[in-house]
Amino acid sequence: MNTPGVGEAYDCIVVGSGTAGAVIARELTARGQKVLILERGQYLPLKETVWTLASMFNEVPVADKLKDARVYAAGGSSAMYLGVMDEPPIDAYRALGIDLQPAYDAIRQQLPLAEMPDALMSPQSLRMRDAAIAAGYDWKKKLMLIDQSKCSGAYCYDAKWKALTYVDEAVRQGAMLKCGVLAERVLIEDGRAVGVECRIKEGAFRSRTVRFHAGRVVVCAGSLATPLLLRASGLQHVAAGGYFIDPSFTLFGRVPGLRGIDSFCGVMEMTLEEGIVIKDANVHKLPFLMFMLQYMQVPRMFAYPEHLGITVMAHDQVGGGLSADGRYHKPLDAGVFDKLARGEKAAREILDRAGARDIFKAPMFSGGALGTLRVGSDVDARLETSVRDLHVCDGSLIPENGRVAPTLTLLCLATYLAGILTHTRNAHAEAEGVAA
Repeated sequence: MNTPGVGEAYDCIVVGSGTAGAVIARELTARGQKVLILERGQYLPLKETVWTLASMFNEVPVADKLKDARVYAAGGSSAMYLGVMDEPPIDAYRALGIDLQPAYDAIRQQLPLAEMPDALMSPQSLRMRDAAIAAGYDWKKKLMLIDQSKCSGAYCYDAKWKALTYVDEAVRQGAMLKCGVLAERVLIEDGRAVGVECRIKEGAFRSRTVRFHAGRVVVCAGSLATPLLLRASGLQHVAAGGYFIDPSFTLFGRVPGLRGIDSFCGVMEMTLEEGIVIKDANVHKLPFLMFMLQYMQVPRMFAYPEHLGITVMAHDQVGGGLSADGRYHKPLDAGVFDKLARGEKAAREILDRAGARDIFKAPMFSGGALGTLRVGSDVDARLETSVRDLHVCDGSLIPENGRVAPTLTLLCLATYLAGILTHTRNAHAEAEGVAA
């Protein structure tokens, strides 16, 4: 059944309910706008269980034998992220005509951004820090988006900020959330966006097409899904500049007698040299068990308290692209493998200083496929595409010269765009009032 459906009109349709989409929906509804949020995944309770995590987890090939992880669920990847923050690349965006400083200043006042005190760091993280410093490395604490008042020990899932809380707030303020909806194309008339055409599943073998209409559309579907949606909507020129994935791997070592506990991961890191980052990877017990089962390291599953984890990340060259059939492809040059080798040498030195033995090197993974679109060619400084009233706001707009853990940058970009959308709507309303 493929009967088009025409519903009520909205001021704004937000495609995707992850970090950026949640912020935009919350900000616009708070300012009186009628917002529809379209989410491909389902609304799932925020519980850190194997079933919950497995039901929302998805992977997309982004390079030879490498896949990028993403989340299909209301609230997006913040349901599974580490809570590690990097300051947004203010200067990189300013050079593109985007000033994120006011948004960042506001967010610093609103959210619990802080380094983790030693009292909330696990014995594993403290042991690794001491070893890294003893080896002469500049091992520094990271900003974390964690409500430390909720932490009675070293780890608490509920303490990590999640975009779903903003989605819920937007709904309480009047937004409409529709889950299980796949956006297939943006509706465009006379050069401007007027809505979104979606596919809604009805049972295992049936689906129907529905069209929703709005005065503007903001695509926050993620760095891999957004270019596909834009191309399906007729913007064939987008995503022509390649992307980066920061290949990474994790080493796990066993320290006999270490009495580890559930740990926040990523609380500290260092830059070995330009383009090589080494990070604390002391995950809490659930993902550790899932990793060891996946890697067929069953004996390690019974020795979680004695294990240390350390991740090596290397910046790759921007390249690859999106093929006509919707597949991402990217070669990795020899330079990135040289960086990973130098990082591994330093990581093994740290593990050795920490007393770790029986080192296991897990397979390489993508550090996050980002930067698939460009400010200046794919969108302008208002994050608007060549189609009027069609905006983009997600990890596709992370610049190469501002590679960061994306969450804090996305919070800033979304706050910035929400201000633009509010100002534009108010200006249109005033113009219509004068004309009347």
